[in-house]
Amino acid sequence: MSEKTPLNKKISTTFRHEVIKELLKSTFSNSKNKISEDAIELMVDIAKLMVVEYSARACQQAQMESKSVVTLDHVESILAEMHSSPV
Repeated sequence: MSEKTPLNKKISTTFRHEVIKELLKSTFSNSKNKISEDAIELMVDIAKLMVVEYSARACQQAQMESKSVVTLDHVESILAEMHSSPV
């Protein structure tokens, strides 16, 4: 990819719908609750956006430290920032 390609086009991620569905179901207090396919699709899209954003910020953190490889330390350093950021 060229250098002018936006970062969000360089980062690719996928989530299995079954995994997201089971994660959502695990938070329900009533086992009779149902999750629509539209809700699962929305949660998958949100998870993808979050992964792209976290990856981009971790990459920026590595660049600020003049590193060419993003490590777990870079991801951890942006987690607190992302957790406390207003939406």
